[in-house]
Amino acid sequence: MPLLRQSSAARLHRRKPMIHASDADVHAGKGKAAAQDNVEMETLHVVQEVASPQQEVDTEQATVVHTGVEDAKAEGKIEADGGPHPLRAKAAPQEVHAEPVKAVVDDGDADATQAAGTTRPEEKLHNGKTEVAQDNFVRKHDLQEFESIQSHGGLGLSLTDKGLLLNVLGHFSAYLPSALCVLGAVWGGAWTWLTFVVGWVVVPIADLILGADSYNLTEEEEKKFAESVWFRVVTWFHFPIQVATVTFGAYWVATHDLTWAEWLGVTFSIGTAEGFGIGCVHELIHRPGTVDFVSGVLSLCWSNYGHFWIEHLWGHHRNVASPLDPASSDVGDNVWTFVPRCMWLSFVEAWGIEAKILKSRGKGALSVDNRILQAYAVTALVAGAYHQAFGLAALPFFFAQGFIAAWIVDNTNYIEHYGLRRKEVSPGVYERVGWLHAWDTPELLSNSLLFKIQRHPDHHTNAGRPYQVLRTYPQAPTLPTGYAGMIALSWFPPLFWYVMDWRVALVKEQEREFRATGTLLGNAYPFPDGAQAVYSFDTEADKLFIPADYVVRASSNQPAFDQYAAQKEGRRGVSQYGRNRGSRVAALLALVLAVVGGAAVYGGFGATVHVQTDRAVRALPRPTLFDRLGGLEGIRPLVSSIYAKHTADPLTAAWFEGKNHPVVEEHVVEFFAAGTGGDVTYTGRGMLDVHRGMQISGEAFLAVQDHVLTSLAEHGYGQAVKDEVLGILFSLRPDVLPDLKPIATAATGSAVEAGEL
Repeated sequence: MPLLRQSSAARLHRRKPMIHASDADVHAGKGKAAAQDNVEMETLHVVQEVASPQQEVDTEQATVVHTGVEDAKAEGKIEADGGPHPLRAKAAPQEVHAEPVKAVVDDGDADATQAAGTTRPEEKLHNGKTEVAQDNFVRKHDLQEFESIQSHGGLGLSLTDKGLLLNVLGHFSAYLPSALCVLGAVWGGAWTWLTFVVGWVVVPIADLILGADSYNLTEEEEKKFAESVWFRVVTWFHFPIQVATVTFGAYWVATHDLTWAEWLGVTFSIGTAEGFGIGCVHELIHRPGTVDFVSGVLSLCWSNYGHFWIEHLWGHHRNVASPLDPASSDVGDNVWTFVPRCMWLSFVEAWGIEAKILKSRGKGALSVDNRILQAYAVTALVAGAYHQAFGLAALPFFFAQGFIAAWIVDNTNYIEHYGLRRKEVSPGVYERVGWLHAWDTPELLSNSLLFKIQRHPDHHTNAGRPYQVLRTYPQAPTLPTGYAGMIALSWFPPLFWYVMDWRVALVKEQEREFRATGTLLGNAYPFPDGAQAVYSFDTEADKLFIPADYVVRASSNQPAFDQYAAQKEGRRGVSQYGRNRGSRVAALLALVLAVVGGAAVYGGFGATVHVQTDRAVRALPRPTLFDRLGGLEGIRPLVSSIYAKHTADPLTAAWFEGKNHPVVEEHVVEFFAAGTGGDVTYTGRGMLDVHRGMQISGEAFLAVQDHVLTSLAEHGYGQAVKDEVLGILFSLRPDVLPDLKPIATAATGSAVEAGEL
């Protein structure tokens, strides 16, 4: 699927595909007073307060108003099968427009009403007729340009329509990145970067080839999916797998002698795996169940980002697509400056939100009930546990992987709302969140990995819908590929702007068309009704930030506009799934052949390539053992500890009786430093001369070994350093044990040399 200005295609499914559009902006007519009282309902807006019903707003971005459809139908004001769409906008004053042209449609004629589109500006019920005033609207872009951003090409494989079991199993793919982290670390060398490369290279390529899963569930299927506990169960695996993966990483970097490239590979791979986990964590913090919610918050603690959920639930969802939201990027924002700013401002906003919630409950911001302080206390405890278990070397890894995961979270925010803005209807008050205020992408693979977070317009319009029933429509703002590819693309800002800015312009034109005519791309309003932009486990906290009339109950989960019928009729402006599929099939076959061929070749010389790669990585410059021991400043106290054990152990103490201990100990320091790669000259006698005639037994040699290893552990050195020091010690065995006596084993009485143990 093309990223630039080229037509693309995606598979045509048997049900309605995803359709985008913004919060409807059509003006509700005044009609008769009684009819108006029954038909108009809540004003749709987004931030602190409700705009006055009499407030005038700009024509292009009017406040959306929900219509009491069922009441109107019951009173005969709207035909059951052909009346105005349930989302309508309040009338707004014209600025410098020509006199509107009036069109009259018979309300009793469903076909005529559908042909005229949805509710139009200044629509009035008059003598059984619907009068529609249309602003002049001139389309600046050809409809084919809109088709190019609606269709996703690829093979158009779908999973959503394959039943409940396969959909549940498909989401277990989200845990593959963690498994790859372990494999990459164990294989070592360049393989430590395995998850990072798979996440930011392989997944984007696979998204482009496999294409979109644009299937939306029927009402019967949606009910079945929504009630199934198995979609929750699959998310419960995330937190324990995350803990296991991060703990493994802390252990691995602390106990293995890694090159700097390997350390970065392990850290960036695990950070990537936890960053991909944002799809599951995002779902968990939105769910009211205790297990779900607590798992999501604890997961954020392991990523050192414990404030995120507070800002997301009551800040981002309230202020999205507006300048008030630090997590909504605008046209021209650079991701390398946006993400750090978002991290800081999100924390500031989260603190303000938590303070407001605590104040409403009669508590102070610094009380023990502050959940931001609680979250970071958990993070500190986790860091302390890793330090206790694996030493100081585990902490840089722990904090680095958390930072990488947090970066991916806000990098995701950057692409999800880039350039999309809601209308400010009064100072600090914005129109209600809708389908044109987030970017959608229906890619099969990345939606499986990310628990359908990519069906983002539906999530922001209806935050209470669980991930398994989110919908996707081509009329919504559509990204050219999945999140993995877009995040990687955003790391190259000029290229990202080249790909995205003209798409933003097309979406804004869609919005202007809808506000002026009530249609999108010449067709009826395509999205299901209903809206609830803020939803959390804490309904009382929700009320602090969102007015009651911000919620609009849905009458159906199905759109009013039949996308498939429109395509079958050959109407323009609708997405065309199924074009250029041949080239995608060829690309997939080429990829499969490459993988199969690579696997076959790997059996022949793959092991050699692995060894050569590993050697090449290990040949890179790295600190000497002398440096890793801390130089002379680190070796002196280590040798002092070893020497003290030598003189206290009955097996070795006799060797040091009557010796000048300071001189002997200094010679040991010099020998230890020179032998580990330090620029130090050893001034003592040779090893063979020193130890000849000492009659050192195998038991005594093992005691020396134990003294060294115990002292290394006491000074916080990991297993990799222990192994290397032990290797040096055994290399000296011929000089240290010229008079080696065999060791008699207690069980058999047989004799073995110390070197064989």
